[in-house]
Order: sequence, then C-alpha cells, then structure tokens
Amino acid sequence: MTIKKKILLSNITMLLLLLTLVLVITFYIIRVFINDYDTYEIESVKFRSDDSISVYELQSVFNNLMKMTKETDGNIKKSKYFSIVSELLDKSGTLVEIKVDNVTTYRTEGYDNDDIYRIACNLTAADVNDHTAVMYSDTSSFVYRTDLALDDGKVAEILLVNEKVGTRELLKDNDKFQADRIRRLKDSILSISFIGTIIIIILNMIIVAMVSNSITKSLYKLKDGARMIAEGNLDFEIEDDSNDEVTEVIQTFDFMRRKLYESTMNQRRQEEHKKEMIAGISHDLRTPLTSIKGYVAGLIDGIADSPEKQQQYLTTIYNTAEEMGNLVDELFLFSKLDLDRVAFNFEKTDIVEYLSFCCDDLMFSLEKRNVVLTFTNLIKGKVYVDIDKNQFSRVLLNIADNTAKYKVNEIGRLDISVEKEDDIVRIELKDDGVGVPAHDTEKIFDSFYRNDPARTNPVSGSGLGLAIARQIIEAHNGKIYARSNVGEGLTIIIELKIIDNGNKEGIE
Repeated sequence: MTIKKKILLSNITMLLLLLTLVLVITFYIIRVFINDYDTYEIESVKFRSDDSISVYELQSVFNNLMKMTKETDGNIKKSKYFSIVSELLDKSGTLVEIKVDNVTTYRTEGYDNDDIYRIACNLTAADVNDHTAVMYSDTSSFVYRTDLALDDGKVAEILLVNEKVGTRELLKDNDKFQADRIRRLKDSILSISFIGTIIIIILNMIIVAMVSNSITKSLYKLKDGARMIAEGNLDFEIEDDSNDEVTEVIQTFDFMRRKLYESTMNQRRQEEHKKEMIAGISHDLRTPLTSIKGYVAGLIDGIADSPEKQQQYLTTIYNTAEEMGNLVDELFLFSKLDLDRVAFNFEKTDIVEYLSFCCDDLMFSLEKRNVVLTFTNLIKGKVYVDIDKNQFSRVLLNIADNTAKYKVNEIGRLDISVEKEDDIVRIELKDDGVGVPAHDTEKIFDSFYRNDPARTNPVSGSGLGLAIARQIIEAHNGKIYARSNVGEGLTIIIELKIIDNGNKEGIE
C-alpha cells in the first residue's frame, strides 16, 4: 500500500471514529428524551422525597401500564414491574382501574366498583367511557384513559386518575424533573464524550504508530544500507516486503548498491589483471633481454672467436629481438583493443568462401610447422556475416599458431569446420594438442595465460593470442569459447550472427 493510501486510510478511519462518536452521543441524547417523555422502562422514573410526580413521569407510568396489561392479558400483578409501579401509584396518590371485556382485573385498593370512573367523570365533567382515548388535565388533576386490543382479541380498558399533579405550566410544575433530565443528559454526554475521546486518542496513536513504523522501518533499512556503503561494505542486501514509495526507493538504492558492487569487483579484477599483465610483460621481456645480453657479452669477450660462431650469435640475437618485437606489437594491439581504439572495417562476407580462402593460406604456413589443416563445410548455399576480414584472419592465425605451439605429436592436426544453426554460424577449430583442464577453458582467453605455469619458455608465445582473439570476436558481437580436457586436444568455437542466408527474403 502506498504512503498516500495509508495516510488517506488513516484520515478516513479517524473521520469514521468521530462520526461514530457523534452518532453515539446523538443516540444517547435521543434515548434520554425517550426515557423521560415516552419510555417503557419504569426504572427510569425516580420517586422524589416530596412524593410529587411530573406529568412526564405520569405519562411514563401510563405507558408502562399499557405494556404490562398487554403482556399479562390485564392481570398486571403478574408483571415483574408491578411492585415498582404499585409503589409509584400509592405514593403519588394515583388511582388506576383496568378492565378486560368490562371485567375488572385490577383496581386501586380502597375503591369500589366504578368509583374511579365516577371520579374521572366528575373531573372531566363528561363520561370517559364515551371515548376510546382520553387525556384531560386542569390546574390540579390529570386523567388518562384508553382502550387496548389484547393478543387474544379481547379489549382492555385502562383508566389513570391523579388529583395531585398541580398546574399545567410545565416549566414551573416540572422544575425538579427538568433539572434531573438535564443532569442525566449532561452526564450521558460527558461520559460518552470522555470515553469516546479516550478511544479516539488511543486508536489515533495506534494508527499513527502503524503508519509511521511502516515508513520509518524502511527508512532505517535505507539508513543502515547507506552507512554500510559509506564504510566500504557493498556485499549485503536490503530486504523490504512493504509495498509503498519508500520500498521503491529502497529497491532503486539496492540496485545502485549491486551495480556499485559489480563495478568494484570488476575494478578489482582489472587491477589484478593489470598486475598479472605487468608481471607477465616484465617476465617475457626480461628473459629475451637476458639472452641478448649474454650473446652480446660473448661477442664482446671474444667467446665467438670464429666468423661462423659470430654469425650464429648475431642470428640468435636478431631472432630474439624479432620475438620481442612481435611481443611488443601484440601488446600494443591488445592495449588498443582494450581501449576500443581499433577501427574495424566491417563488410558483408560469404563466410564459407572466406574461410576456404583463409584455410588455403594457413595450410602452407602450418605445413612448415608440421601441422595438417583440414576444412569441412557443412553449410549448403551461401551464408553472409558482417566481419572485418583483416582482423578476423588474425583470430584464425592466432588459433592456428596456438595449435602449432602446443602439438604433442610430430605431426599435429587442426580441423576447421563451419555449420549453420538457426541464425547463427558456428566455426569450430579442433586440434590434437595437449589440451587444458576443463575448468581452465575460460582462462585461456585471459591475457598472458599459458598452460605452462612456470613460464619456462616465454619466447614460444606472448600469451596474448587468444586474449586478442576474444576481443576481436566480441567486437564482432560474436561469441568465442572452448571445450577441452588434458590430453584430448583443444576445440575453439566461434559463433557469428547471420545477416543474410543468400535468399531474397533474408534470414529464414
């Protein structure tokens, strides 16, 4: 959930809580008025010490008498509220008579049949039986009468008479009642407001804590990650299972951390590579220089005391210097490729025709070094690739040179084949030399790698041939890799993207 949604949800929750509190207060206010004016809960009528009763409380008593009559079929003595109602009636001097189908089921003690009806008629100056419902009052009395249909189909008559109510001026007559009503109303509102406020404060604190914790928890992770990066530690991972904007920032931060880590590791590898490269160059240059110095010293000291011997010394010095020149040239080319300063001249080339031509050239040079070359074409028709012919021929030459250096038999072999697979041309160059351990097949493309760890014969190769080959193939957007095992020879595989298969439609 986004932070925006969390804040919006928390605000909506608080609004709902406030609305709920308002509704609860409103409900209690209404309930208090109902209890005071028209309630069936007789316990709400409190008898005062002066034995007086208000018209509102008298109305409540009458309403409860109707309820009790309906529940007991007129026999209100069976009601659980009878004792409360009876006490209120007695102390307030209120008279009651209840009939069911003209049969009296309850009458205030001390009064005979129809006595209470006669009192009511005298007060109202009319026959109360002529009306189904009567509500009468004057300055000193109050009369309620009603007919009530019972569940069994019978009709109950309820008559209530009180001659002690007092005046009908409500605000004066009911001061005590009004004071009690207002007090109860205030108490209810204060109680609900206090409890509601406490609940809202607690819930608000919980909601704020939940929202802030969900944000600060992620921010603390971000802070810890930044601190570790500042300390130079990039090998860690920030995990966050939230789903908000801060999580997106953390994911972006962790992505940056991974990129920094990869960059740092690459930089360290390059530094190690440079150290090895410098050590390799120093070693490969020191050895022929030492040889040249030895032969020159022999000439100076007169050890070569015959023209033939002098010629031999000079030839050796020249050949060694030539090897050193080749090493420097290859090193210069490797550096230019590494710095991407070699200009490639790519052109659309029929790969089969091109390889056939290159193999013809290589065949003669390899024969002089006792290596037999074979070429096998497994492609039907013409297939075109985009290559720099001069640079690609250097790749083939370096691989062929590597075959000649590491052959184990008197006559070595180099088998070159080309095939097509989907939109890829695959060129395989397989020799029958010493091979390399399977776990070292990636290392042979590193600069100055030799299968001779002691580097006892540095002039036999610079160790840059396959490294240069890899850089040239990668510049062609191709792939180069190897398969080998010790004693099983070495197979170099080159893969290039086909740009045209010779059909008008292009690549199928």
